[in-house]
Formats: sequence, structure tokens, C-alpha cells
Amino acid sequence: MTHSFVLHSLGGLALFTVAGEQVRFRTRKHLALLIRLALEPGKQFTRDYLADLLWPEAPPKLANHSLAQGLSVIKAKIAREAVIIQRATVGLAPGWIDVDATHLAAGDVSIDGPFLDGFEIPAARPFEDWKDEHRARLVPQLRDCLVRQMDAARRIGDFPTVEQHAARLQELDPLAEQGIRGIMEARAWASDRSGALKAFARYESQLAEELGAKPGPELVRMADLLRDGRRSPTRPVTPGYPPERADRRFEPETLIGREREFSVLFDAWLEARQKSPRIVVVTSDPGVGKTTLVNAFASSCQMEGAVVARAQAYDAERELPFAVLGELVKQLATQRAIGSADPEALSELTRISSEILKAFPGVPRPVEWSPELMPLRIADAFLKTVTAAAADSPVMLVVDDIHAADSASIAILHSVARKLRDTRVLVILTGRMSELRLSGAPAVLAAGSIAARFGGEAN
Repeated sequence: MTHSFVLHSLGGLALFTVAGEQVRFRTRKHLALLIRLALEPGKQFTRDYLADLLWPEAPPKLANHSLAQGLSVIKAKIAREAVIIQRATVGLAPGWIDVDATHLAAGDVSIDGPFLDGFEIPAARPFEDWKDEHRARLVPQLRDCLVRQMDAARRIGDFPTVEQHAARLQELDPLAEQGIRGIMEARAWASDRSGALKAFARYESQLAEELGAKPGPELVRMADLLRDGRRSPTRPVTPGYPPERADRRFEPETLIGREREFSVLFDAWLEARQKSPRIVVVTSDPGVGKTTLVNAFASSCQMEGAVVARAQAYDAERELPFAVLGELVKQLATQRAIGSADPEALSELTRISSEILKAFPGVPRPVEWSPELMPLRIADAFLKTVTAAAADSPVMLVVDDIHAADSASIAILHSVARKLRDTRVLVILTGRMSELRLSGAPAVLAAGSIAARFGGEAN
């Protein structure tokens, strides 16, 4: 049904035509009468109820006269046939006015504040009581709508919008954990670690003062991550390309135009968190933003609890066995993410990364095997180690320029990808489109139902 007018009630009160032109009323009581009728189109209200609602102190005859004047104004502003007037009752015909508050369940509504925020009629106490009661009834719907809108913005990497909705949620419910989480994520996204921690400190203090409670473990983990200053590993400097800026964690504007790609990664992340391992191959030509995209996405997932290990493949190291795999193991060991793994598996992996011995000095020396068995043992050890790490936290493995990776690492990554089951692991492989066409490695790794591939040919 196409409406002729739109009534904004979530943050103030204003009537607009569908073309966006505001329809103004001389008195607030006439606008208040309109919102009361418009929220329940088709319902017939008694004249006495409406008169008492807005003119409680006036004598009955004067109150009914004022009501009649208000109805005449509404008919003049909307349409005569929009107002259904009977002998003792009054109502608004359906289909004329679209009220924003009726769209909360669908989530497609702009929330600028609480219901009728700042709209007051002090002389009409019954209306004020009705407004307060209706506002209270809408709070759960407003909260759910804002959370859904935050999730939708988060899915495409739009953290400025996440912060906007989170701020509204905090105004509505200062102790809602989803609100402070969104603000912390957005501040971290904008490289404002100090701002994120200050917001957490205010929330922590208010929670203790008002409820005698403490923040949930996820919020505490996020705050600890920010205090430590840790971030997801970024792509190492590649010869011939300028280094990434180190003074800011994120550049939000650089993801403009990459919302679809971010959402592909985000969907894969959601599935991986539910123990459905996924592989995503990010392909593009040099300089079109795939590194920035993966940097931003990996850091976002790290804020949600992911352990991120990242390795850069180089053409010059293509003949160096386990170069890429060794870097992934090093990253996992450095973050102490594999402490729960089988000691024998860790022992095998010391062959390709000495970082394990630094992180876990008690790991035994590896058993000597024949050369032909060594890759199989390392593959089995890597699978067990990643699986153990994923039991504690979701794991993200990122390999940049997979087309340049050594064959030993590719073979083991392929073996692990085939065998991963019911594990919280997401593998992201990046590469240049032109090089991938000449290399069979990415095709092997991306084969099967767990692969998702999108091209980055567009600027």
C-alpha cells in the first residue's frame, strides 16, 4: 500500500509528504492528536477519550470544540476522507499515513531517538502518561532493531554506521552490552584505541554503580586486547611496493566500494564460527585494495575473538620447503594460541618453526623419521595443532600471494583443508588474477564446496 504521508516519531515528531516536504501544524496538540490516531489506523476512538487525552482541564463542551477543531485541521492537512468521523467516535482511515514506529520489526527505519523524544505537552497529563507508557513498550523493539542494524553494517565493514547505531542504543539503554561493544569496535576501527578504552571504563563504572555487576567476558577480552595494543598481523612489506602505514590501524574510507567483498568474507567468518570451516580466495590485480580489505577484515575478526595467523609468500622462496607454513606456525606460537595442542604435534612442528621452543620450552625434541614420511608427519601435526587452537578460539589463517607459495606448504594446506571437520577455521588466500591463472595451487586449495571465490578486477 502506498501512503501519502510519513510520520516520524522516533526522535521528535514530524509529518512529511512522500516527497519529503514537512507538513507543519500551528499547535502541538493537533500533531499529538494525529500520532494517537495514526498509530492505530482503522480504530475508532471515543470523542470523550480523545478530549480527555489532550484537553483534560477544559470543560467538556470546550474540550469537544477543541477536538473538533483539531480534526478539521487534520482533514485539511491530509484529506477529508482520511478522517472517519461518526457520532461518538473518531478514527483515521488506513493507508494514508506511514508511521516509522510500525517498521521496527522489519528493521528498515531510521531511529533518531526514543519515541516522541522532546515532544511534550505539559498541560495534557493523560497524553504524557500515554506517551511514556508507549515509549516503554517500544524500548525492546528499538533495542532489537538497533542491534540488527548494527549487525547489517558490521557485515559490510561499515563501522561508522555501527557506531552511530551503538550510540543510539546507549542513549536508549546505557547498560546494553551490544551498545558498548559497537562503540569499542568502531573506535578501534578508527584507530582510537584510547577512546575505545575510555568508553569501556565508563561502562564498567556505571555497571558497577547501578547494578553491582561486571562486564561480560567478551567485553573484557576486547578491552584487554586494546590495552595490550595487539593487532592482527598485516601483510609484510613486499619488495617493489611501499610499506603499509603504521600510524593508523584502519582507514575506514578505503573500504568504500568493497562492501560486497567484505560481506563475502563476513559470511564465511560466521559459518566458520559455527564449526563449518571455510576457504575464501581473494583475487585481484595489484593495487586495487585486496590487502587493505583483508587487513581490515582480519582485525575486525580479531576484535571478535579470532586468532589470526598471516604469512606472505615470495617468489624468491618458492623453492624453500615449508616457508609459508612455518610462518603460520610462528604466528600461532607467538600468540600462545596453540598451548593446548598435543606436545608430539608441537614437537613435529619445531622442524619448521623454532618459535615453538621459545613459546613452549617444555616441548620434546622431534622423533627422527625417514625423509619420505616427514611431510605426512608435519601435515598431521599441523592439522592437530590448528584443530586444538580452534577449540579454544576461532582461527583465521591468511596467506598472501598464494601463487608464490612453496609446493610443500601448498600440499599441507590442501591436506588440512580436506580433513578439517566441525572446526572453527577460516582460511583466506590472496593472489593476483594473472598469476593465479598460471598456478594450479589456488585451484587445488579452493576446490570443493568449502571454497568461495570472488574477483577484484574492479577499481
